[in-house]
Amino acid sequence: MLDSSIMLIVKWFVGLMLIMMMVAVALFCIQLSNVNSYKQQVNYQIERHGGLTKEATANLKDYSEKQYQGALTVKSEQLNKKVNFGDVVDYQVVANLKIILFNLPNVEMEFNGSAISQVR
Repeated sequence: MLDSSIMLIVKWFVGLMLIMMMVAVALFCIQLSNVNSYKQQVNYQIERHGGLTKEATANLKDYSEKQYQGALTVKSEQLNKKVNFGDVVDYQVVANLKIILFNLPNVEMEFNGSAISQVR
């Protein structure tokens, strides 16, 4: 009698932990999907401003603060430089993602991207 009640409690505990783990993974994947929309914004700024100029970088920082609570940043060797029409600008989006529901350190990931300047 006592063994069955202990096993029932253990089953409930394991089941709830698995559900919490699945929810945490789903929330992490949702945060990870935000990188694509931020990369689109980076491409748009590069195309409109002729590279990652100071104005484009400031716009990206504001956008990240408003939309993603500052979790996404951009870095590049061509940062704060205007490039010629048709030049390719390579960059990296650095994502500092939180693991929600568990007390784990943040995960920092880098995603490469590139865009072509459209300003003459």
